[in-house]
Amino acid sequence: MRSYHKLPESLRLALTAILGATIGWVTYEVLYFFNPLAHYRATTSWGLSFLIGVTRQHGLHRWLTFTYKSPYWRSLGRAYLFYSFSALLGSLTNYYLTVILGIHHRVAWLSCLAITALISMCFLKRIVFVR
Repeated sequence: MRSYHKLPESLRLALTAILGATIGWVTYEVLYFFNPLAHYRATTSWGLSFLIGVTRQHGLHRWLTFTYKSPYWRSLGRAYLFYSFSALLGSLTNYYLTVILGIHHRVAWLSCLAITALISMCFLKRIVFVR
């Protein structure tokens, strides 16, 4: 683990994001498979997997990305506040893509991931993991 923390922070951020996105995709697929809401299956699965993912991503970034440690509960609270905007934007985008435009749910998932990941890359360190 020490050699991982010797990598540049931006690379650790990207690698952790890829790991989290992979776990997030599996979470989404399981939720989608078992989701009984046929018409809103993609959007509700996206939203629930995103909410579950906030805690997971927070933990991964805390453990793998940032070498300094901000207080856990305070940074987790900021993560949920911060990600509320991303969750809303991602859910609205997912609804628009899957229900209105009829785009395949996995393409919509990837599109929403790209949008929320971009937001995270810009603001995660400034808002959630404050020194």
